[in-house]
Amino acid sequence: MLLLWALAFILVLQEQDILAAADPVSMVPGSLERGSWCNEHMIHERLDIIEEKVIKTVEHLESEVKSLLNIISETTSNIPTAPGTPLTDIFDDTS
Repeated sequence: MLLLWALAFILVLQEQDILAAADPVSMVPGSLERGSWCNEHMIHERLDIIEEKVIKTVEHLESEVKSLLNIISETTSNIPTAPGTPLTDIFDDTS
């Protein structure tokens, strides 16, 4: 999760550099205070949007994993086994 935040922050900073070069207002002398505040505000807004998207993605992935685990457990419990056949654990890592 920390890696995602770091990557998101780097992407936002790179995009800010591109936007700052294209914004003539931030290049005017004396507008450094306004530009700095505006950039900080934009960064916080974008981080909030990214955070919301990451949270939604994580929730979606959690629900997908739960449904897959339920399907696997239902499938393994419904498999008919012949008498004397050893049961195999599908989650057992033999490597």
